[in-house]
Amino acid sequence: MRSSPFARRLTFAAMALSCVAAVMVWGELSVEALVVIGTAGTAVVVVALVRQSGRTAPPVGRRGLPWLALVTAAVSWELVTLADDQLPTASDLADPFLAEPLLRGAATVCWLAVGAWLLDRPRRRPQR
Repeated sequence: MRSSPFARRLTFAAMALSCVAAVMVWGELSVEALVVIGTAGTAVVVVALVRQSGRTAPPVGRRGLPWLALVTAAVSWELVTLADDQLPTASDLADPFLAEPLLRGAATVCWLAVGAWLLDRPRRRPQR
């Protein structure tokens, strides 16, 4: 059963606003904010998995190489920072930016929008 695009967007907006409010009020590392975001994220993943159950995953091909390079660079950076205490982690670099509640809320909206796009993006390019 497929829901309408409007219903999906409305649901996403409601979940996003609750996550943004939790992050802005309690801070990104508080137990309350993590519970709200974890619950919303789990609900989104469960719905996406149910909608896609029974389908086979399309082959990724070369389109996945930039993503692989990005993930490899991020994991490598974090591993290097574990070995050398003088290097800042990605979260250390983001802390000054995310200290302001308004910017933290905006970053949460962007993070959620990217996640929603990844879940709902078109699977194949239209044929010409």
